[in-house]
Amino acid sequence: MGASEGKGEPPVPGGARPGDYSAPGSGEGVQGTPGPESHGAPVGGIPPLTPGEGGGSQPPVEFMPLPKRSDSRKRKGKGGVFLIALVAAIIGALIVLVAFPLAFGVNPWDLVRGRVKKVGVSLSTPKETVKIVSPTQGAVNVAVVAKKAIPSIVNIDIRTAPQQGPFFDIGPQEGTGSGVIYSEDGYILTNNHVVQDAQDITVTLASGEELKGKNVGSDPENDIAVVKIDKTGLPTLKVGNSDNLVVGELSVAVGSPFGFEQSVTAGIISALHRSISAASTQGQITTLTDLIQTDAAINPGNSGGALCDSAGRLVGINAVIASASGGSEGVGFAIPINTAKTVADAIIAGRPVSHPYMGLLGQSINQEIATQYGLPVSKGAYATRVVADGPAGKAGIKSGDIIVAVDDKPVNSMDDLIGEIRSRGVGAKMSVTYYSGNDKKTVDVTLEEKPKTIQ
Repeated sequence: MGASEGKGEPPVPGGARPGDYSAPGSGEGVQGTPGPESHGAPVGGIPPLTPGEGGGSQPPVEFMPLPKRSDSRKRKGKGGVFLIALVAAIIGALIVLVAFPLAFGVNPWDLVRGRVKKVGVSLSTPKETVKIVSPTQGAVNVAVVAKKAIPSIVNIDIRTAPQQGPFFDIGPQEGTGSGVIYSEDGYILTNNHVVQDAQDITVTLASGEELKGKNVGSDPENDIAVVKIDKTGLPTLKVGNSDNLVVGELSVAVGSPFGFEQSVTAGIISALHRSISAASTQGQITTLTDLIQTDAAINPGNSGGALCDSAGRLVGINAVIASASGGSEGVGFAIPINTAKTVADAIIAGRPVSHPYMGLLGQSINQEIATQYGLPVSKGAYATRVVADGPAGKAGIKSGDIIVAVDDKPVNSMDDLIGEIRSRGVGAKMSVTYYSGNDKKTVDVTLEEKPKTIQ
């Protein structure tokens, strides 16, 4: 790695990463709205008046005595009672016969004649239809994406040249990776680590046709390479915009895990703007920034394959997995297609890939390191080495200084600083806030093109 984005071995692993959505928010909960206040009114409405209340000029009310039952009423006997009961029964029957059927929408005359039809229960159709999404709906979307993507995914087999070792020679090594057809005339996107040591490259199309491949160029710092095959009329994937990705949306990975060609796995976008340091087989450490994290299963051999969105658009090139077992554990990373496209276009056009350069090496700090060494802050990028004639050195930053912000955006780690550098172009000016001892300072640093060799 160059001095601009180099990263020393941090004393303590981990630390804050840019774009981490796992932290809880700081918003306050919404409180309930209080109910109406009581105004002391008694339960049950207006209370009964008591003597002396209400006022007015009305005369006092006297209760009249109940009249005595006359002798003629006694003489009616049981016959009158029976007649009254009979009339009441007839009236009740008419009510049951007429009123009840009408209440339920039935003609009483049809009921008497036995012509009532069976009434079916019908449900009215709501004006607005609510669409219920099945938990298996995602599988349908994945099938559509897979159908679009598979024809554009290739298998890449490489064979390295024999190497001389200190004690014995090492024979040719073989490996398998993936690639994505980038143009109809045979340019293929893949990872630098897939083809960097290849002497022979064999590309297998989805149709099964095998073709000889050539490494046109590569960019180790972004882990992107372009391979060319001699064939035209190839199927390509529509390129999406990785800047528009949203955490939680569907993601589909297509490649050749363990050599199983055109394998499809699905998941979601787990996080964005991740920065990680990955080691090559030769032990070289490369820091990759602004990565897409996904839980779609990515295994060895998926490297260089496609990460697609729900519309089947290419949004990333699968590159790295975080794993304790060597296999997929649901934490995979892809290089955003916006980055990959910029690099690939430069390689195909024969232009050098531009790398902005600040001119320092550093490491992340945390609370433990800050306490141990008496540092003024517990987060930031600690400069372990500053190139004297580099942009940082020219601005007055020295070894031992701690960078805590760029353009007023907090820098909590060395990965944050590398990400800020790589997100800008050569010639860009950054306002850098840092601590020199206990003094807080701010200077402007103008990024330069990274030199091929660094003194």
